[in-house]
Amino acid sequence: MTETDSVAVLTTKAKQMLGDTGSRLDVELLLGHCLELTRTALLARSDQRLSPTQLTLFKAMLEQRRAGVPLAYLLNRQAFWTSEFKVTADTLIPRADTELLIATILERCTQPDCTLIDLGTGSGAIAVSIAKERPHWTVIGTDQCSRALNVAQDNGRNLSNLYWVQANWLDGFADARFDIIVANPPYIAPDDAHLPALRYEPRQALVAADGGLEDLKTIISQAKGRLTETGHLLLEHGYNQQSAVIDAMTALGWHSEGLRDLSGNPRAVIGQLGT
Repeated sequence: MTETDSVAVLTTKAKQMLGDTGSRLDVELLLGHCLELTRTALLARSDQRLSPTQLTLFKAMLEQRRAGVPLAYLLNRQAFWTSEFKVTADTLIPRADTELLIATILERCTQPDCTLIDLGTGSGAIAVSIAKERPHWTVIGTDQCSRALNVAQDNGRNLSNLYWVQANWLDGFADARFDIIVANPPYIAPDDAHLPALRYEPRQALVAADGGLEDLKTIISQAKGRLTETGHLLLEHGYNQQSAVIDAMTALGWHSEGLRDLSGNPRAVIGQLGT
């Protein structure tokens, strides 16, 4: 590549360079990022040439993409629900499967005033999405990682019904009662074969002991004394963990229901106590 290369030429060369690692869309989004153009604007300027500085940045990002760095981390953003979220190496990349939690909360919890807590909020994707959809609710996002919490705060700025607390699950909330407790905790086993493909995401947000169930069980136990009488606990889990999560909840007196994502995979469990 040379500094005289145009957008059109660079797109073709970069796609060949990436091979199976990326796609034409990846290349166009990276080019748009370097040129500070939307994808639509980029496509309308196929003859535009990159400056030396822009070209250096593009080549560096392309090398990282070829090495397997997720596009979201290179762009520092990821679409989720109806918004775009800032993401960094301190947060997981929000995934479409997790939108099941948002849809379930909005469908099942119709009270005009609710207090919801999102445990292990990461980028704040769940908490921010709910706070936007339900401006009269009180929404709290927690994370034990201060750097992740800073990212979540950036994503939730200007939302007056949204609050952030540095905490590990429900520690420190012994006297609080919530209408909804929601969490997408670490649920991958330490020896899971999928972990190498996730090597750029924070391991502490992915991996849990006890075959991936330790944090899920902790939240199930803690939540017993933290819900209102008609409150809901909603947990995302791994594709093969739904039975184990339901069993763990049943053992502690929960009445639970398994939920499937848009692909038909077991993805979450919702539960209540005393109903």
